[in-house]
Amino acid sequence: MPSYNLTIPPQGEVLPIEKIHLSKENRMVLTQLLEEFTYYNALKEFNLPIDNKILLHGHTGCGKTATARAIAKALNKNIIILNLSGFVSARLGETAKNVANVFSQATYGKAVLFLDEFDLVGKARNYQELSSSSGEMRRLVNTIIQLIDGLPNETLLIGATNFIDSIDTALLRRFQLKLKFELPTKAALDEYYEELLDQYPKQFRNVERQYDISYAEAKDLTLRAIKSQIIKAEKQRELEQKHLLFSYGTLQSEQVQAATYGRRLKGKKDFLQGYKLEELEITDKTVLATSGKKMHPIAIKTENPEDQIEGTIFEITQQELLETDKYEVVDYKRVLGVSASGKEAWVYVSKNQ
Repeated sequence: MPSYNLTIPPQGEVLPIEKIHLSKENRMVLTQLLEEFTYYNALKEFNLPIDNKILLHGHTGCGKTATARAIAKALNKNIIILNLSGFVSARLGETAKNVANVFSQATYGKAVLFLDEFDLVGKARNYQELSSSSGEMRRLVNTIIQLIDGLPNETLLIGATNFIDSIDTALLRRFQLKLKFELPTKAALDEYYEELLDQYPKQFRNVERQYDISYAEAKDLTLRAIKSQIIKAEKQRELEQKHLLFSYGTLQSEQVQAATYGRRLKGKKDFLQGYKLEELEITDKTVLATSGKKMHPIAIKTENPEDQIEGTIFEITQQELLETDKYEVVDYKRVLGVSASGKEAWVYVSKNQ
């Protein structure tokens, strides 16, 4: 099986290393790491190896994966991401061979190889806890140890785990650098919240902040709150959206307007061409009580431009348009029409057309 099928392609935006929220100590270590790769040839002249094996450990959601991708971007290297948990469980029986293929791919491309959930291998190192049927896991662990030991300087290996205490010391020793990722402080989270919120208009920045959580959790919380506010604002905008309504019947009555909209509408006289009026007997008790009339006019399309009906064009909101839908009985349907003055307006006509 080709090794490119075993890895997870990077997705989403890759932040520059400067934008990653790191502790002072971690930033100093990573700065040194990046400089060693940048000045690799100068160090090589003195037979000095570079630190090319780094383990990121700590609380989930605190930026380990983002940091690995940022490192690759800073070094202008491709990143190969291998999630050991899903990979091993899915391909037990051929894992050692396929992991070796992934290491070969990373070595050939002088890439960054990111092994996520590295503790899976660390736990497997404890052979006493493995059953006799776990020979495949033993071979995998031994293969990874050999591959790590043989990794050339120009390839960078990054391991990530939330459970460093479960990793065997023999494996830990093979990482020259170990960076701990902890839950951010209140001050660090406030800074992160500000960075997130600054990307959006002020009216959407009203977010209740939470603390003692990871950066990932803070981002999810913030984006959910912003999306909720945007949706609420959009719904309100829709409700307040203005529409033109051509009324030729009872909606011209102040009594009906007051009952339907709670206000009196102001409009202008106009005509709708290509329609004629007929009468419709109303049986809906609510509509009868509102209009006080048993017979209502209903517009019938004729396709004859000489036919026209007189009415009034009103400006109403989206919510008022919905209230109009409720008022008109099922014999009517709402369509867009163009008045004689050229205005496009909603009009309720016979549904049997």
